[in-house]
Amino acid sequence: MEREKKEKEADKKEHLNNKRLSKKNGNKSDKRILIWTGTGIAAVFLIVGIAWLILSMIGEKNMLAAEKKAEQDVNETDTEPRAAVSQDTLRYTELTSLDDFGKEKWNEGILKYKDKYYRYNERLQNYLFMGIDNDEPAAPADNSLEGGQSDAMFLLVLDEAAEKMKIIAINRNTMVPVDVYDEDGNFMLQMELQICTAHGYGDGMKLSCMRTVEAVDRLFRDIPISGYLALNMGGLPALNDAIGGIRLTPIESIDWRDAGIKEGEEITLNGKQAYAYVRYRDINEFATADQRLKRQEQYIDVLINKLHTDPSLAGKMINESAEYIVASIDLPKIANSAGNMSFSDDDKYSVPGETELKDGYERYNIDREAMIELILDVFYEQV
Repeated sequence: MEREKKEKEADKKEHLNNKRLSKKNGNKSDKRILIWTGTGIAAVFLIVGIAWLILSMIGEKNMLAAEKKAEQDVNETDTEPRAAVSQDTLRYTELTSLDDFGKEKWNEGILKYKDKYYRYNERLQNYLFMGIDNDEPAAPADNSLEGGQSDAMFLLVLDEAAEKMKIIAINRNTMVPVDVYDEDGNFMLQMELQICTAHGYGDGMKLSCMRTVEAVDRLFRDIPISGYLALNMGGLPALNDAIGGIRLTPIESIDWRDAGIKEGEEITLNGKQAYAYVRYRDINEFATADQRLKRQEQYIDVLINKLHTDPSLAGKMINESAEYIVASIDLPKIANSAGNMSFSDDDKYSVPGETELKDGYERYNIDREAMIELILDVFYEQV
């Protein structure tokens, strides 16, 4: 009996040991299964990731090749460039109007207008010249509403590769979107105003010039402007006399400030007369700003031709009127660059439009279709 009891206890002990051993081995097996399963999943993700990367690189290479081929099709074919229409990568735009200022960048991609295709001429350098209605030397304004107005604006366009120079006169009353600020310089809103007012919302110095550059940039639909020069009009007499005066046949008689200028009688304008000729207008008469712009165009035309003949005069102009100037450009350097460029009557432009009297002030409303053609003619090349 005692022997049977001992054998049962031994069997029971062995059974418990086998059970513990089985459980231990089972746990080891489960761990092995988890480890191998995790490793397998990671390997699958790695393989899929590498395959996706390879396919992406191949796709991008094919897309770039297609884009390059589309651009070559536009540049090399004499027939209608259908690739420009079908390829989104060329940012193709069909040009119809100028109603939405600043909504699209003209100097990107291919444009279509009246069944012709155009691309921006990237060789150009565009410079804005401003005459400010301030007789004092350039100095910071008292607040952001007294920067002065730009009564004269001309955009000079240089193409060194083609050795051509063009100039565009901008009417001071041209209506464009202008950013309006309060006297502390805080932005308030954007509204359609005379382009000359943009300069007033600044500091009378660099900031005011940048405000005007921005407004002119909007007028010409995002045409890049490389630099600017602003002259307070009080510095014009010294500038004029530094180059020996400007000889012309006046298109209008000016008696303001005893200028003694008579229409049709050729004269070499001294500093005092030059100031009166390009500055005077009767604010009580309609559209006198338009007539003054014609006189300014005549004066600038003679000035440019004089600098064209002798670029060294630019340095004398700057030296004699430096305290009245705010500029981001080197005028003598530009004058030297333009010295070998062609310049004729065909290279002179004016922003097209007409003046109307509305709400008590003059508005110069651009002729939108004519403005499109001007921009394409001056800044774009047909492809």
